[in-house]
Amino acid sequence: MEVVEYRPAQLRLAAAELDYLLGFVRAASGSRVLRSITPTREPGVFEVTPGSFVGRLGLPSGRWIDFLSRFPLSDVVQLIRQSGRRPVLAGTLPADAVARNFLIDAIALAYTREVEHLIGRGLVKGYEPRRYAWPPYPGRLDVAHHVSKLAARPDRLATVARRLTVDIRENRALAAALDVLARVPLGRNAAVRVAALGPAFHRVSRTSWRADDVGRIRLTNLTVPYRQALALAETILRSQSLAPTSAGLAGGSLLFHMPKVWETYVAQWLRRTWPQHDVRAPYSFALTKDGQTAEADATVWAGNRLVALYDAKYKWPDHAPDRADVYQMVTYCERLGLPECTLVYPVEAARPAVTVGSRTVHVLGLMPSLDKDVVSG
Repeated sequence: MEVVEYRPAQLRLAAAELDYLLGFVRAASGSRVLRSITPTREPGVFEVTPGSFVGRLGLPSGRWIDFLSRFPLSDVVQLIRQSGRRPVLAGTLPADAVARNFLIDAIALAYTREVEHLIGRGLVKGYEPRRYAWPPYPGRLDVAHHVSKLAARPDRLATVARRLTVDIRENRALAAALDVLARVPLGRNAAVRVAALGPAFHRVSRTSWRADDVGRIRLTNLTVPYRQALALAETILRSQSLAPTSAGLAGGSLLFHMPKVWETYVAQWLRRTWPQHDVRAPYSFALTKDGQTAEADATVWAGNRLVALYDAKYKWPDHAPDRADVYQMVTYCERLGLPECTLVYPVEAARPAVTVGSRTVHVLGLMPSLDKDVVSG
């Protein structure tokens, strides 16, 4: 079964499936996977309206629902890849592994493309300490190991020397994500490409990696090209439920909340656009004198001076900008003392700026397919 963001779809649901899905309607309004489920005149058929999620949700019957975006799949994968946003694991029920995997395959293909580029350039090497327990003994004596493990035996030595190797943490993280994908039932194209990458990592040790560990890797001038691959590796490692849970099944309940993905993507784009400034995303501030607060998606600062205000709106282009967005930003401008601000939509067509009183709201179109060719109004 398939549904598209915010578009009602008629689905035939069993009683257990309906009961399970109702739990997602009752969730907090800001992050509801399903906005509504309404009975139709036909028994067992319901009109299901999804929220703004992309991915797959397993059902108690073994069936699943694929949540599709209104935007091209290539753009959605780029947003997820470049934002590095973690998925929302909405439920733990598995989905049939033999079927088309939609987002799972797309993430795998995006990851293989990034890793293929790195392999083509040559995996980065670094100096790592290695212990030697047999002659010749390069490096320096490993006193702690010699005393604690070898009981300080005079006939046994252990030394440590630094050696140039591809077995560095960045490559270990990539290998860990590849190992996860190798356990996931993928389409033929994705599976072949994942398998083809294995030999390039045969000298990279397999260690236990958590997604948070990948996020803490500090890139150097040599490893900057790894940024996008590591962002995807973090997403894959954070989505361990992709791996099979039993014969013929894969844990397919994997959803991305696209408004949050969009906000993170816009914040990262701003940091590239304003390299000499401090981008604070999100930014909370007092909205009223009685203590009510508001949160702007992103602000740009030059020292202690606020110079720009942005708000990321993940909305269909036909509704960009709408009146509510404009007046929200005018209110923010007045409170923060700015003459202008910018709304950022995932659109490819220019939109005119809107002036309300002394405040101007600019409208900027930004999509991964454009990235460097941003359209503004």
